[in-house]
Amino acid sequence: MRILIASDAHVPDRVPSIPENVRRKVEEMAPFDLVIYAGDLTGQEVLEWLRTLADEVVAVKGNMDYLPLPEKKTLEINGVRFLVVHGHQVRPRGNLDALSEMAQREGARVIVHGHLHKPLIVEHKGVFHINPGTLTGAWGGYAIDTRPSFIVLDASLWKGKLYIFDKEVKVTDFEVPLIP
Repeated sequence: MRILIASDAHVPDRVPSIPENVRRKVEEMAPFDLVIYAGDLTGQEVLEWLRTLADEVVAVKGNMDYLPLPEKKTLEINGVRFLVVHGHQVRPRGNLDALSEMAQREGARVIVHGHLHKPLIVEHKGVFHINPGTLTGAWGGYAIDTRPSFIVLDASLWKGKLYIFDKEVKVTDFEVPLIP
């Protein structure tokens, strides 16, 4: 199962559109089995585009969203429980202790969150955190110098790739350690 994980596009409030090189790369890899979006679409057009990439799109509401989306979503992927939130529910921004506790309350071993505008892939207190950064490179919070990024996760192998766009595309491989 191939999953596109993205967040924080902020189209059209902070940027006019998804950068063409990002859009092209994502579309080259489509279709996906699932898209997980961790908030701050801010406009319907990004959600409509995501729906062209997979049959199923799970999207949550960010602090800048006015779309009728849920605040959080739990789902099972290959027997592993995921929690999807934007991350604005905790203070300070990116508080891994609070986000891990939130995931544990939901029985989730993996939490997907956004709000940082910088990618983060880390295990903390028995919870694996996946933050894909910002799909467009939009500024936000404490992240002023941002680059577009997203993640593709192969849930059958529990391996993923983080794509960061600068002058060239930088790809970083990672594995999701599953906690028994």
